[in-house]
Parts: sequence; structure tokens; C-alpha cells
Amino acid sequence: MKHWPLAMKIWFVFASLLLCIFLMAALILPYLLKSFFTEQTYAMIRNAQQQLHFVSDILDQEGGRIKLREDGGLEIAMPDPSDQAASGDDSAPGRFEDVQPTGYMGGPSIGHLVLADGEVVFMNRDRSLSDPLTQRLKQEAAEQVKEVEAGSFQVEGHTLFYSIKKPVNPDAAVLISYAWSEYRNEMVRAMLRNLLLLQIVVLLLSSVPCIWLARYLSRPLTRMERQVKRLSEGNWDEPFESGRRDEIGRLSQAFDEMRERLRRQDETQQVVLQNISHELKTPVMIIRNYTQSIVDGIYPRGSLQGSVDTILQETDRLMERVQALLSLSRLQYVASREVPHQWFEVDHVVHDTVERLRLRRPEIHWIVEPPAWRIYGNVDQWKVVFENLLDNQIRYARQQISITASDGDSLKRSIDIRNDGPQLEEALLKGLFDPYRTGARGEFGLGLSIVRQILTSYGARIEVRNEESGVIFRLVLSEEG
Repeated sequence: MKHWPLAMKIWFVFASLLLCIFLMAALILPYLLKSFFTEQTYAMIRNAQQQLHFVSDILDQEGGRIKLREDGGLEIAMPDPSDQAASGDDSAPGRFEDVQPTGYMGGPSIGHLVLADGEVVFMNRDRSLSDPLTQRLKQEAAEQVKEVEAGSFQVEGHTLFYSIKKPVNPDAAVLISYAWSEYRNEMVRAMLRNLLLLQIVVLLLSSVPCIWLARYLSRPLTRMERQVKRLSEGNWDEPFESGRRDEIGRLSQAFDEMRERLRRQDETQQVVLQNISHELKTPVMIIRNYTQSIVDGIYPRGSLQGSVDTILQETDRLMERVQALLSLSRLQYVASREVPHQWFEVDHVVHDTVERLRLRRPEIHWIVEPPAWRIYGNVDQWKVVFENLLDNQIRYARQQISITASDGDSLKRSIDIRNDGPQLEEALLKGLFDPYRTGARGEFGLGLSIVRQILTSYGARIEVRNEESGVIFRLVLSEEG
């Protein structure tokens, strides 16, 4: 599924959800529908029975008699009021009225039968009840206590629903209305068929909004894919513009920020290549020229020793550049990797670094008051931090370098490193810690960039600003550090 198109994935999820809903409905609806249509069947039976209530009521109230014709029709004999008045006999024969069976249009086939004078008379021409069923209904009517009761029983896998209306007068006729369960079962099947058809139609129609939604979501992703491919080819100029504020819009903005960083990095790399080639070319050319001159018996510095000293100085300069490049590359490589950490004393590292570097300019006066703190980290990395910072101070200081500690608020601690050298230009202060930045004297180095990378990995930071007496570098650590 992970290799499917986005439109197919959205449609599949939507279709699966609808299918689950349909399956749940298919499991629950038959019971609900059967219960509903059972009640509807009873209601139809009672309604049809109410339409024929006059049969039992007239026989009960007017003293009429029931008679079955030879053609299967039903006749009710009612006493004639004029005959009763003339003879004074309430039981005198009267006229007969032909009663036609009633039903419920659009519902189940409802049958009626009347129990009168021990006879069973069907009011519909369809004699769909067998003798055992008829006898069972007669037994149910005989045992009935209430005036109207409904019930059902199973007959060879089918259900017969019935309602018995029994008058108060025990000698009056009893009306029984009944219907089979085929109507209910057919309605349940019809509802399920319609639900299945509806499910199919919805699945087909849902493909249209799913395809539209997939294209709506995938269009900016496709455009970003093309732009990323162009980025991989080195084209940094085309921005990522989606015009949206949702997650895709934020993703596009993140890609655009990455594009800007890559563009600046590419520009920096171009400058780096030029600077590195210049910085490495100069000492190499000097070393080669001096060496060739010595081989030819010429001493550019007037003597062999002076010329060799120049070669050694350029070699040291070349080694510094190579070491700086290697240090920066190594830091970038291990930035996301775990290095061994331990607790160590800061003042020990500071004193050791000062003792190793002070001989470069013996005339410098040092004020060393390092903090009595313990830091949890990698000792070698912190040695690199102080070496690069102090090397920078030695290069620009006039007469004095100081290293002092100051406790700020409860959450921060700082180490101040000052020199009495010339102040820095504002333009230089903003990018002092950028890689491959050229210094105030035109010297090209990586030391301060390495310092910032190491401190950033520990959650610390370094600040620099001008003072009246020189420049101060402030190394700020959190309390956790």
C-alpha cells in the first residue's frame, strides 16, 4: 500500500471505512428491521381488525346471527325492528347483509376468521390456514382472558402473527385476524438490498472527491519534488512558494529555508575554495622557491640558516591551516555522534593552556583567575576551545590578557577573556564566528568557528564586544553545564 498513488490511498481508506460501517449495519440492522417490521405487521393486523370490528360488535349488541353461504361468502342476519315490534319476539328472523372481507393495501395479506356458534367462518376466500392451525387458534381464543390479545407461533420455519378480539359476551362471535411473516421477511431483504446498492453507489461516487482531494494535496508535493530535484542539481534560485498555511505550507517554508541555507553554504564554499587555495598556495610557493634557491646555492635571507628559518615558518603556517581544516571537519563529523564525557576542573584546563601558549609572546602580562567550577564534558574539546580563544588573544593583545570568572544569575555562569588590543569593527563583530572569516589583519582562520561549534554542542554560547581598553570574549554556560 505504501507504493500506491495518494488518490488510491485516500479512496481505499474512505472505502474501508464505509465497508466497516456497512458490515456493522448488516450485522445489526436485520435484528432491528425484524423487530420494526414485526411491530408494523401487528399494527396492520390490528388496523384491519378495527375495520371489521363491527362484525363482532353488531352480533354482540344486536343479537344478529351469522350464516355461511354455499359460495363461501359470509352473511349476517339481523333482526328486523318492525318484525320485533309486531310479534314481540326478539328472535324473529330478519334480513341478511352481505359482508365482504377487508384488507390492508400495500401491506401483508391479512386474513380473518370468525368463531360463532361453534363454527369457524373465514371472511376471505383464501383458506390459507390448515385445520391444525385453525384448531390452535380456537384453543388460543378459548383460553384468552383479555378482550384483545396478539401472539405468534412457528409453523415449519414460518411465523404466523395473529390478533384475537374476544367480546365480553361469551356467546358472541370472536374475530381472529392473522398474517404470515413473508411480508416482514421480504421487507427486511428489500432494505438490505437497498443498503447494498446504496453502498456501491456511495463507493463509486466517493472516488470523485477522493481523486480531487488527492490532487489538491499532491499538487504542491509534486511541485516541491521537482524543485528538490533542481536543488540537487545546484539550482538555488527558484523559491518554494505554496501560498498555503497548512502543514504543506509549513513544509514548503521549511524547504525554502533549507534552500536559502544551501545557497549561502554554496556561496561560502566557493569563497572557501578560493581562500583555501590562496592560503595554501602562498606558503607552498614560498617553501618551493626558497628550497630551489638553496639548491641553486642562493640564500634569499642572506644565509642558509635564515632561509631555512623562513621555510620552517611557512611550514608551521601551512600546518596551522591544515590542522584548522582537519579540526573543523572532525567537529562536523562527530557533531551528531557521542563522545566520551567526564567531570573535570576548569581551572586545570585553563592553567595548562596558558602555560603552553605564553611563550609565544613572553612580553604579555597574564592575569589568570580561572573559575573553580567542574564541567561535565569532553576534556579534549574544551582544550580546543581555550587554545583557540587564547591564540586569538595572543595575536591581537598589546600588553595584557586576563581570564576571570563571574557568577551571573542563578542559572548562568560566564568566563571573561580580555585583551587590550585594538577594537573590532562592527561589520567584523557580526560575522566573527563564521567559518573561513578573514580577520582584522587579513589573516584567514577557522579557530573561532570551531569554538562556537563546540560550545553550541554543550548548550553554551560565546559573546564578543568592544570595551574602552580592548575586546572581551564572554563564554556563557548554563548551570547544568
